[in-house]
Amino acid sequence: MRDVVPAHVTVVYPEETVDAELLLERAARAADEMPAFPIRLGAFGCAEGRGGVFVMVEDSRGGLEALRDRLLLPPQRFSGYPFHATVAHPSTAQSLSACWTQLSGSGLDVSFRVRELLWTVTDASTRTVLERFALTGSSASSRVALVGGVLMDGDRVLLGLRHPDRVSFPGVWDVPGGHVEPGESPRRALRRELREELGIEATVEEPWSRLADDDLGIDLSLWLIRHWHGDIRNLAPHEHQQLRWFTARDLLDSLPLAHPTYVTLLGDALSI
Repeated sequence: MRDVVPAHVTVVYPEETVDAELLLERAARAADEMPAFPIRLGAFGCAEGRGGVFVMVEDSRGGLEALRDRLLLPPQRFSGYPFHATVAHPSTAQSLSACWTQLSGSGLDVSFRVRELLWTVTDASTRTVLERFALTGSSASSRVALVGGVLMDGDRVLLGLRHPDRVSFPGVWDVPGGHVEPGESPRRALRRELREELGIEATVEEPWSRLADDDLGIDLSLWLIRHWHGDIRNLAPHEHQQLRWFTARDLLDSLPLAHPTYVTLLGDALSI
């Protein structure tokens, strides 16, 4: 049975959201401060009408409750919906009755760890993930959270030559981007970095790839950027000596890159 929306636990509903920007800021801050936590799934249920098919959730450690309390401070509204994992979403499931017939009378007794928050938009045919927040909290590694924009112009990708005086990765070619500030979502961080470094307002969609390197202590989220407003300028020459467009052949021509996997990653981007 195909369903646009996979099984999930909703923490904040659309009708509870008054200030979306503030809610996203709180989600980013909560993810930085809260570690992953367990939940247990139990009996299946089905709400009347178009309520969908769900599984009851036992929040034994209080992680979901604590998360909701942090997100739904005023001006957000609290609806009082009980926690549950949606199996068949009422807006997109192709056959709620068939799903309920298959699952009626059954149940689960399994535990999971909640490791990530998603900000999504769902309509009758699509589900789009707009933001992702990994729960790191006290269990976070020592890796530094970074974002990078892979700007594409046809068969070319934009790279910046890092200034030789930079403490980290001097004198190599890198994608524009930078650090994620405390309480800032990766999407916002990338928009800010591209605005500060290149003077553009970029259309930032879903993350494209991720590079985690414990030896270097970095956790880099990469985003494909194909659309932006404004002319690209080097507004941060103290960070990048120059900006330049490269083709796939250029990347293979012994170009000094900030990370050895860039040849493969950027080559894949140029082949999309």
